[in-house]
Amino acid sequence: MSYWDVLKDQRFARLAVSTLVGRVGQVMFDVTLVIFIVADLREPSAAGVAVLLATLPGLVLSPFSGSFLQGRNVTGWMAADYAIKGLAAMGIGLAASTGPSGLWLLYGLALLSSITSAFGNVAMRSYISFALAARLRGRANGLDSTLSAVSDMAGPALAGLAVIVFGGRMSVAAVGAVLMFAAVVALSCGRSIHEPGGGMQLRDVVNAMREVWVQPVLRQLSGVYFFYQVAIGILVVASPLLITARYNLDVSWVGISWSVAGAAGIIASLVAGHYVTSGVERRLMFAGAVLTVIGLVGLFTFTNVPGLIAAFVPLGIAVGLLDVGLLTLRQAVLPKVRATGTLAVSSSINLAGYPAGATLGGLLSERGADSQLGAALAFAVMALVMCKWLPRDVAKKETAKA
Repeated sequence: MSYWDVLKDQRFARLAVSTLVGRVGQVMFDVTLVIFIVADLREPSAAGVAVLLATLPGLVLSPFSGSFLQGRNVTGWMAADYAIKGLAAMGIGLAASTGPSGLWLLYGLALLSSITSAFGNVAMRSYISFALAARLRGRANGLDSTLSAVSDMAGPALAGLAVIVFGGRMSVAAVGAVLMFAAVVALSCGRSIHEPGGGMQLRDVVNAMREVWVQPVLRQLSGVYFFYQVAIGILVVASPLLITARYNLDVSWVGISWSVAGAAGIIASLVAGHYVTSGVERRLMFAGAVLTVIGLVGLFTFTNVPGLIAAFVPLGIAVGLLDVGLLTLRQAVLPKVRATGTLAVSSSINLAGYPAGATLGGLLSERGADSQLGAALAFAVMALVMCKWLPRDVAKKETAKA
């Protein structure tokens, strides 16, 4: 069985295209928004607030969003999320300005872009978990992880190109057009209702959060990936200072280093997705956590270009192993009913680690790259320890039921 067998599912293939365009658009939005605020509006203090508003509300609202999706057309709401993001980006690019009123408009549109984020985040993973044939899910998870790696590589580069071509302000509006295209592709998938239900109740929201906490595997997975994402968030913020000050390299090596990691992550995702089977998910995650620690130790140890590349390669491989292991194991332990809300909560907890790490990395920047690296390593070790403690018996039992 190959990846072509997964892509023969037309709805999955279209969802994959929409997800890829949407994820690339989201990365581009974050980058162009910061450049526009700092370079054009000359309000650097506003950049952090805007990015936080474009990220945090969607994570906080994820339990409500997941419960709302229960029994509804997930691809339609995925399209709505991308369309709202696209309109918000266009509004920022065309109307935001300096001064209190202009900044409040920018903040409001950034907040609007975040509110429906769970709809876009959950749609493809919901389809893989509940509608795709079980024998295809390992490959589908590999492709899902690959799409994330591709968006992380391509998004910043395309954002930079958009700024060069259109300028800071209009590059944000151009990103809005990219997100609108993602919405159109999502609509072409047709209606997709993966579970019975309908009508959002507070009880469903509470049950979704409770399920993530009381289910041993879901709880431990959330801890592992949250701490891992904190480590990566710190490293992303630390990498410019690390590479220019510690390695004495040009800032362009920041992009080169992450591109190397992204390429390694793509290969690792495809290989892991091809070979993942029931029972090996925990070992994949443990190996990914070990490689993350190795990569960070390498950044502490080496001070030359070969050492820099040698450190970023295992960091990239770790992404593929952790993503595929997490996605596959989580699918095996999701509840049999009202699982969409649980999936949304679990996904959002995982994603929350990155902005938390980026914020912490920024706070530590005045102490230098070594302090930032030390903090990243500490969180990576915490993820490794929690990965080691993943409940073996529960994981095997639940995986066998899938």
